[in-house]
Amino acid sequence: MNILNRSALKTRDSLLYPEIPELANIGWIQHAFLTRKGGASPFPFHSLNLSIATGDSKEDTAKNKRVIAEAFEFDPDRLVLLHQKHQDQILILKDSEGHPPSYLDYDALVTDLPNQFLGIKTADCLPILVIDRVKKVIAAIHAGRQGTALSITPKVLQTMEEAFGCARKDLLIALGPSIGVCCYEIDERVFHPVLEPHSIPKGNGKWMVDLPRVNMVQIKEEGIREDQIFWIDLCTACNTDLFFSHRKEGRTGRQLAFIGMIGKRNIH
Repeated sequence: MNILNRSALKTRDSLLYPEIPELANIGWIQHAFLTRKGGASPFPFHSLNLSIATGDSKEDTAKNKRVIAEAFEFDPDRLVLLHQKHQDQILILKDSEGHPPSYLDYDALVTDLPNQFLGIKTADCLPILVIDRVKKVIAAIHAGRQGTALSITPKVLQTMEEAFGCARKDLLIALGPSIGVCCYEIDERVFHPVLEPHSIPKGNGKWMVDLPRVNMVQIKEEGIREDQIFWIDLCTACNTDLFFSHRKEGRTGRQLAFIGMIGKRNIH
């Protein structure tokens, strides 16, 4: 397992973000797990909020999108953002004509299209980025409690194999900052048996859930080796100086994790 912490933080223009060096070294990949810093949104969305559903203005979220696109040198219209539903629906992007769709009801994206940037918004849920280094296929996953219980991450890996012929041995998988087992308490109303092996019972029908660990186990059960997995071990609720946390802050913004490919389309 490749575990990173605050030492992985990088800066680009006004933006601060953890970066996975092994992904950054792939010349045709652009990615980042952005923090809350460097944007235009006011309190309580300060400042790099990407969600239009939080109460922030469309003008400020659009400006934040442009700031990110300019810093990472891509067309902001090529960034796909979803209306995340905490389910297991997966959108496969195959049409390179026109602007890509946005704000559709999905929780994961897969594509082999170049100059297409897949975005996931989080404020405690787990963002996951996947790369097939051989087939040149990428995926972005929103793995919250419900999506994790529905095994959304294994379903994305299976979709990549079925739709694009991806082999597990060729994948790199990066797990971004999320709420940690230190802070994520849930009760029996929303607890799911899938979470139990990696949860700490507190009594009175409550558990502390290790959301990253559950996803890591699911990933390894799909045949992924530990050296293919990268985890930014930063709890969003413990690090609100860097990240939005719905659990810690209540009304707040959403940070962006994204991945995109640069260059010509790979013909399989």
